[in-house]
Amino acid sequence: MNGSTRNRTDTQVRPYQKEKPMARIRHLAILTEDVEKLVKFYTTAFGLKIVHGVGTATYLSDGHINLAIIPIGPEREIEGPQLQVGINHFGFEVDDVAAVREACKELNASSNVDQRPPNREAEYRVHDPDGNPIDLSKHSWPV
Repeated sequence: MNGSTRNRTDTQVRPYQKEKPMARIRHLAILTEDVEKLVKFYTTAFGLKIVHGVGTATYLSDGHINLAIIPIGPEREIEGPQLQVGINHFGFEVDDVAAVREACKELNASSNVDQRPPNREAEYRVHDPDGNPIDLSKHSWPV
């Protein structure tokens, strides 16, 4: 290994990483024009189960991760016409939103940690430095 190559053990561990438990990826969301087609695909091909959730999405689960199949029409009305079919966002279950908010600010997230409307499973959303949307929830998603 040359001197300019870094591995994970070379990176600085920030204080907030030592003090709190690791967040858990619990949620992926796909926007689609045809919810029924995707629900049939994921339940038949991969054996995912439909679980109860909030909002317009149909929620699927493997018992660990929640997969939201979201109709794109209503989302475009809320978020705008720029939305495209495909993977839209993912979500973490977190123990301490305030600590995550501070970490995101320090690490140059491209947005603030903002509260979501009450008709959403996640209570908060932030965008990483590249603009990828990340949902944050203290209560998690149905699995």
